[in-house]
Amino acid sequence: MQLFVVGLILLVVKRTGGSLVKKITAVRGSDVWIECTFDAARMRQDEPVWWLHCENSNCIEIQHFIGGVDQLQDRAASRRGRVYPDKLREGNASLFIENVQMSDEGLYKCTVVLRERPDTKISVLTVLASSEPPQLTEALDTRSFTCSSRNGFPPALVTWTGGSGMNYTPDSVTQHTLNPEGLYDVVSKLTRRFTEEETVCCTVWNQPLQEHKTNCMRVTPGQETDAQHSMTATLIPVALFILACCVAFMIYRYHYKGRPNLARIRKRIFSCSNHMVIVLIGRPHHGMPSVINSCVFAYKAEKHFENLAGADKKLPHYAQPEEVPLTEHITITRALLQPEDRFWTSEREAYLDKWRRKEQSHRLCFVFVHSCIDKLTATTKDEIQKLFEDVKSVTGSYPFTALTMKNFGTADELKPFFKYLGSKRVFSFRNYTIHDYKRSAKRDEEFLDFMIACIDEAVDTKSETVPLIEDN
Repeated sequence: MQLFVVGLILLVVKRTGGSLVKKITAVRGSDVWIECTFDAARMRQDEPVWWLHCENSNCIEIQHFIGGVDQLQDRAASRRGRVYPDKLREGNASLFIENVQMSDEGLYKCTVVLRERPDTKISVLTVLASSEPPQLTEALDTRSFTCSSRNGFPPALVTWTGGSGMNYTPDSVTQHTLNPEGLYDVVSKLTRRFTEEETVCCTVWNQPLQEHKTNCMRVTPGQETDAQHSMTATLIPVALFILACCVAFMIYRYHYKGRPNLARIRKRIFSCSNHMVIVLIGRPHHGMPSVINSCVFAYKAEKHFENLAGADKKLPHYAQPEEVPLTEHITITRALLQPEDRFWTSEREAYLDKWRRKEQSHRLCFVFVHSCIDKLTATTKDEIQKLFEDVKSVTGSYPFTALTMKNFGTADELKPFFKYLGSKRVFSFRNYTIHDYKRSAKRDEEFLDFMIACIDEAVDTKSETVPLIEDN
């Protein structure tokens, strides 16, 4: 990260004609001025003055004035820092940040348009945080001590010393944890048996701030008999054995009891007594045939993988066969849409009419299939929204969404859009394919849960009795 910031600074310096970089260090919670002064007589009237804040690779505009008028009033509540417009006439565009936080750290660039050329000032703000006073506790056996401190930056160093001048740090183990505020919590544990009275001290050091905070404890060890020592030596292995048994039992329960019984889920799918169709809609090469193959493979656990939906076929044979039976009552089919951005086919009305007629005798669950590796354009988003509205006109609800190739793309970036369109469920899959069909319980479970959700959705869209029969 530091190498990136240095590179960014050098790049900015190069582009601004060799402006010097000013380094500023502030303590979290304090106030800081980031200086930006210029010759007011050379400033062009009604020309802009602006500030940029760059953190990692992200740069945002935080101040923008033209003729002394703030151009970012709509962002006044969320932006950090303040420039005083009345000082601009005096050649002072310095930025004031009150109650500095870790998020304020980064590169700041001030640009003022003068008569000859723009004048740029660059500063790098580093924010340090003072650790809280350490808390020191002693275990009941007087053999271990724990020192903890919170909210420091950078990570604090911890040393252990005794009143006798001994250094106990080598007998300690220290762990740092980055908390949600971007600060470090530190916990250090000293393990040592004291046979004589001693004062044990824990010191937390923040080297850049030249700050140290110490907490001490007086240790008065108790007398341990040989019988007690022998009992302790015996109980520790027994306790470890019991703990190992408990962990093994918990792992067993998780894998064999805690996870859903896949055979029971398959039986629930088999028990669907009403005729229903899972309708997959989407464009070529987004994985619809593989979703069908995966559902059949996950449901029919005793069968070998089969390419029933023609996943390796090219157009125009891509959509054959049109329907694949899953059970006696459940069928999976697909509607092939156009590969262009405007992907609704010229047969839109025929599709809608077919679905409305099918709705009279079957329960339908629509699922829009989209590959995670395909970016959504503005035109495509509009077309998907229209398609969702068409599906709702048939069934009364928006389709589910199935995101395929989740191992090659970021499903989390796509999910908010489809939930915004009205999808009650958004699934993400790594399909079984003709090149990747090694069965796993986790992958089977994902597709079985998907089919159960489709069955439940089809039931919810009808007013008749629930068509699923489960054994108690």
